[in-house]
Amino acid sequence: MKENKNLEFKSAVTNSFLKTVSAYSNFGEGMILFGVNDDGSVCGIKNLQQTCLDIENRINDSIIPKPDFEIETDDLQNIIRLIIHEGQYKPYLY
Repeated sequence: MKENKNLEFKSAVTNSFLKTVSAYSNFGEGMILFGVNDDGSVCGIKNLQQTCLDIENRINDSIIPKPDFEIETDDLQNIIRLIIHEGQYKPYLY
């Protein structure tokens, strides 16, 4: 698996993912996988539920209007899938 225009990997949660959420909301659907290194190898995320809450709060506090997204967890690999849908109320600003 490789990164492309609709898929991005993040080994940890930092605010840099918010620019990507904004871009996907403005220009098309995409997915961010947290707990995956840039080379596609899984490094995992500790405390999945708390990290999901952190991701959701960062998006809701930083992007206007609120984008349409879903958060899924993979408990076997300890990764989080953030699926961002293209929004109806553009532009989405970070």
